[in-house]
Amino acid sequence: MITVTLTTDWGADGLYTGAFKGKLVSRVPGVQLVDITHQVDALSPLKAVFALQHAYQYFMKKTIHIVGVGGKISPGSELEVPEYICFQYNHHYFIGPNNGIWEALFGEVPKEVFVLERSPLSKKYYAFPELDIFIDAVGKLAMGMEPKHLGESVPCKLGRRIGLPVKKHNQLLGEFLYFDVYGNGITNISKDEFYEVCNNRPFTIMVGMQRKQYITDVIAEDYNQGDSSRIVALFSFTGYLEIAVPQKQLTQFVHIDKNTKVLIQFYDSIEEKQQDEGVLL
Repeated sequence: MITVTLTTDWGADGLYTGAFKGKLVSRVPGVQLVDITHQVDALSPLKAVFALQHAYQYFMKKTIHIVGVGGKISPGSELEVPEYICFQYNHHYFIGPNNGIWEALFGEVPKEVFVLERSPLSKKYYAFPELDIFIDAVGKLAMGMEPKHLGESVPCKLGRRIGLPVKKHNQLLGEFLYFDVYGNGITNISKDEFYEVCNNRPFTIMVGMQRKQYITDVIAEDYNQGDSSRIVALFSFTGYLEIAVPQKQLTQFVHIDKNTKVLIQFYDSIEEKQQDEGVLL
């Protein structure tokens, strides 16, 4: 059985997703379709990276993972006709745009990447080319063809450094990458980065405005550690710092927008921390 996962910004109302699934099951009868998410913010490839990064490895080998999210990782890039690619990585197949997401997803540039050629039929689906290009690629992979048989070799565009936290000796400045269904915010600060900079020092985690209720100085073990008047910070199964509020949604507790930052301040002593907290309070 062929398994295909979908990570897209097509929305959950069925217009794009329904058309894609209908055509795919007609082309590949018996295909097993798994939705990772269709609610990535439009043209937000980094959020697609985060969603797929922590899901694909749990699927069986040779699963085909489709990413249908527009936009580019690198800001300020000139507009151009999207290029779609297919390749194999870690015994899985991946299909999606060549827009920098893959290095961000894997932490390295995939080798042997192949461009998916547009067929004459693609003109019919000019506003939704994935409906032709992606399904044709899945059909060929399902028949046993390898990515190298689907198109010419092309370089994979870079995108790894975009979205990394700003790291200094006494600070980590991060941002929110993803909000789960419970309203908890997952940041771009990894557990390894946190403890590397922390080095057993005391710290304060601040979200948005520097107010008391937006501050914590502990890493919790679960979402209910504390009360609903303060934020909690913890590391979830993703390995990234997560900010939550017990029994509440973080997005209803703290005003969150694209400019909201997460600042972790590290101190060389408890006395230095207490002095700084006196200023914050």
